[in-house]
Amino acid sequence: MNKFISAGAATLIASVTLGGCASTTTPESAATPAPNIIFMIGDGMGFEYISAYRYAMSQLGAHELATTPFDDLLVGAATTYPDDDTWVTDSAASATALATGVKSFNGAIGVDSQKAPQRTLMELAREHGWATGAVATVQVNHATPASFFTHHPSRNMYNDIADSYATQVAHGGWSFDVLLGGGYDYFHRDDKNWLPELEQQGLQVVTRMDDLAQYTQTPVMGLFAPKALPFAIDDKPGRLANMTTHALRLLTEQSTANGKPFALMVEGSMIDWCGHANDIACAVHEMADFAAAVQVVRDYIAEHPNTLLVITADHSTGGLTLGQGGEYAWHSDKVNAISQSIEGMATHLFDMPRQQWRAYVEEKLAFTLTSKQWKQLGEVKLDKELQGRDRLKPIHQVLVNIVSEHTRTGWTTGGHTAVDVPVMATGPGAEAFKGYIDNTDIAKALLKLVR
Repeated sequence: MNKFISAGAATLIASVTLGGCASTTTPESAATPAPNIIFMIGDGMGFEYISAYRYAMSQLGAHELATTPFDDLLVGAATTYPDDDTWVTDSAASATALATGVKSFNGAIGVDSQKAPQRTLMELAREHGWATGAVATVQVNHATPASFFTHHPSRNMYNDIADSYATQVAHGGWSFDVLLGGGYDYFHRDDKNWLPELEQQGLQVVTRMDDLAQYTQTPVMGLFAPKALPFAIDDKPGRLANMTTHALRLLTEQSTANGKPFALMVEGSMIDWCGHANDIACAVHEMADFAAAVQVVRDYIAEHPNTLLVITADHSTGGLTLGQGGEYAWHSDKVNAISQSIEGMATHLFDMPRQQWRAYVEEKLAFTLTSKQWKQLGEVKLDKELQGRDRLKPIHQVLVNIVSEHTRTGWTTGGHTAVDVPVMATGPGAEAFKGYIDNTDIAKALLKLVR
């Protein structure tokens, strides 16, 4: 059985005046209960990432594709450009558009191009008494989740964004009921340790994902890594599905108690990071992680039909192509054989004696390198004076080239691209997302459903 199929099957599962769209209520809509809203964002997930995941799940040469949780959900495509002259958005501007229906500049968190705060989907939902939440595999104060709950002129204001989360909003309580992901270090800092204060105020803070099941009431904030979680290929499978399962359980409990719907944003955050790293095996595993979470939501909808699911991407990353170097092939079997992220391999190789490199690389890549490739790897110059990812770049780039040549995977950039992204939807109101639309149209349609 394909490892991605088995992994998926095994998964459990502001006190400021805000601008933006207001909800509109007609007599007909007032008589119909508003649906729960589950908004899933595959960060960096252009159409090509879904293709790569589908082919990786399928048996090479079998002439029949495996099914995925995405297949019957596609309703259209969306443009992603920001409010500037680049056409290419970053995650902050795109998330702001998806959260508020208003385009902004790259780096903007919940503000327009004049840096004025805009009402987000989550803020409008809370105004109407809904429960709200977000799940991410990066730090919860990263660009996408932050744009749904906070307002800042720069995505790089990580401590300020964490402080916004930690500060109770004007009407009492926090801006969220459930917030799960990484980012512990931003709430437990030398200059400010929020955690004792938050717990004293009634916010339940969880630092071990395995402990989530013990919590039965909101509000809950889960901080499961100092910053981002590890890449899925280097971690236990199903972590996004697991967090999504518990977020749905907690929000459903609150929704049942107060008779109001809930709004949940779920981000497959690190598809984007793998794209930036030009790491195809990493990307396929992140897609599998996201797909397992989509299946959790689809299973939930089967039991709770008055729930709208919308899935899209904020942009695509890396300029991924399946087929490279003029050869009419993409070797998914070789992609599936890779057992560690390129960043993980580069990290280990940097600290490893060079005489051990061959055995290590052969184990992790599981295909035979050419003598030319071994020569290129052996000639990599290491600079121990550099810090972080900079010291890994020489090894990283050689490994990218090796993997790309063997798998016939192509990349055009280490950044984002301006291509259109998929839009998928099912449930009450799904017809609003059909066709060729802009990312702001998604937010505008969701905002109209909140009442």
